Amino acid sequence: MLEFGERLTVSPADLTREDVDRLRRHGFDDRAILSVTLAAAYRNYITRVADALGVELRKDGGYSPEILHAFGVKAGDLQTTIYGDRLVASPEPEMAPRSGARAARPTTCAEDGPCWIDTTPPGPDLFAHACDELVSLTAPHPLRNLGLAFGKRPEALAGAVDFARLLGMGGSGLGRWTEAIIGVVVAAIQEVPYLGVHHAQALLDQGGSAKEIAALVEDSTADGVAGRDREIVRFCAKATRAPSAMCRADVESLRAAGFDDRAILTIGASAAFESFLCGVAAGLGVRLEDDPFAPEALAAFAPAAGAQVPSKGEIR
Repeated sequence: MLEFGERLTVSPADLTREDVDRLRRHGFDDRAILSVTLAAAYRNYITRVADALGVELRKDGGYSPEILHAFGVKAGDLQTTIYGDRLVASPEPEMAPRSGARAARPTTCAEDGPCWIDTTPPGPDLFAHACDELVSLTAPHPLRNLGLAFGKRPEALAGAVDFARLLGMGGSGLGRWTEAIIGVVVAAIQEVPYLGVHHAQALLDQGGSAKEIAALVEDSTADGVAGRDREIVRFCAKATRAPSAMCRADVESLRAAGFDDRAILTIGASAAFESFLCGVAAGLGVRLEDDPFAPEALAAFAPAAGAQVPSKGEIR
């Protein structure tokens, strides 16, 4: 279980059906496998919220010395700040250049179902209602298979859909364009084609181009992105790739670009929620629906699908 959670956190794109089968061999049924995946993905969400916004430990928290030491915190740090005075973070770890998600990962729905686990719900009513809501929120290219993957935990799907309304799917207040940008960036960094294709398609539906998608997929430094979108991309990319390297300067960059604190909270939480969704999709092997996605959306995250993406340009 712990090895699975670590792999989902560190390299979700490397997870395979064998990882799920290994959990089964150790006595986890499919509902438990779904629960383990959701728990690990949730921790990836809340960690990124905390680090992106500089959430402090409580000064009177009563944390044990062993726990503080394990996470590199000195007792004296609790009486000052850990994040508040950290204007410039330590260097981020070196990352290999990105070129979209891995082509070897399945990109179309196969005959063995929407994902690697059994998705038969224990009771149809709650699950059907939550699935219908997810389909409605994510139309015209709904996250149908992602919803089906929650089959053994219908209450978890209902909760995720309620939460999604606040952080994406048109309900964040950031606009569909910005939501799609955040989704593309997070999916590209975590190399999850399922979410990547969906968000790339959403960007196209909002008037985006293949060049704009390529700029987001290939370069998380946002050099090919213009205006306020550039600061959003940089913030979300760093929070996804190296949350522990976040610092006050990252928040100040968003503020200097004209975002108020409510918007900054929403941007950080939206990026973190996309990491949660990517964890669920990667951990359970959710397969891309056999829908008529644009060739440009498929090519950006699934080169094996055929279409070529033009060289990156500049986002408006």
